[in-house]
Amino acid sequence: MKRMTIAQTLVIRGTGIHRGGDIEIVLYPSDQGIVFVKDGQSIPAIPENVVDTQLNTTIGLSGVRISTIEHLMSAFYGLGITDCTIEVRGDEIPVIDGSALPYVMHIQQAGLKKLGLEISPVVITDTIRAELRDSWVEVTPGSFSVSYEIDFDAQAIGFQRLIFDGSHYIRDIAPARTFGLLKDVEAMRSMGLAMGGGLHNAVVVDGKDVLNPEGLRFADEFVRHKMLDILGDLWILGAPIMGRIRAFKANHMLHVECVKKIDKLLGSQG
Repeated sequence: MKRMTIAQTLVIRGTGIHRGGDIEIVLYPSDQGIVFVKDGQSIPAIPENVVDTQLNTTIGLSGVRISTIEHLMSAFYGLGITDCTIEVRGDEIPVIDGSALPYVMHIQQAGLKKLGLEISPVVITDTIRAELRDSWVEVTPGSFSVSYEIDFDAQAIGFQRLIFDGSHYIRDIAPARTFGLLKDVEAMRSMGLAMGGGLHNAVVVDGKDVLNPEGLRFADEFVRHKMLDILGDLWILGAPIMGRIRAFKANHMLHVECVKKIDKLLGSQG
């Protein structure tokens, strides 16, 4: 595939889901990979710069951190964007409606620009696995596909499975919103997380009930959002993967652990 950037500078504003507060990000065309900038510090979106994966993916360098990059990274994946500089005026990337769709729409309005340079896929040659108790992510050689399974006690979610082959990202994956359980909200806020979250930017579940008055965008919106997340985390590798990915009850920690193992394997192969 060809390397891709945005055609013109783009400003996006919104609220941070975890820290709260107003945030502005400015996206600039680039040919230097995906690089976040905060307070003058450039932080390339590469595996070694991921510093935290508790309920989001955070990158950092030289004491500067930017949280919740996964939805924007997922939009970059869906549009094939390999190069962009993102100036962040705040502590995290704004959540907007909890999905990747607003980012996709903003970027489409700004336009895409091919850089004329080819990018080689990350070819998986060995089995790579990350696991914690009964949750895991596994990557094996083969053509690209992602299979994701979730299993929640909450009846509104339950067991869901989705297979994605790279087709129809904008239609089938980008609109899926982040979600949480009502019983977990207070615990999250006690940790300084979900301070800006609400029914306007997340699906909230209480047992068998979805509390959002508008309901779900898909019957299986929950697993679709997990697919959105893992695609964003995988894009930290900076290139498409040639391999089969399977995930069961996984999270950002396991996604990124797998990404780092892939990166380490690539490094050992020269």
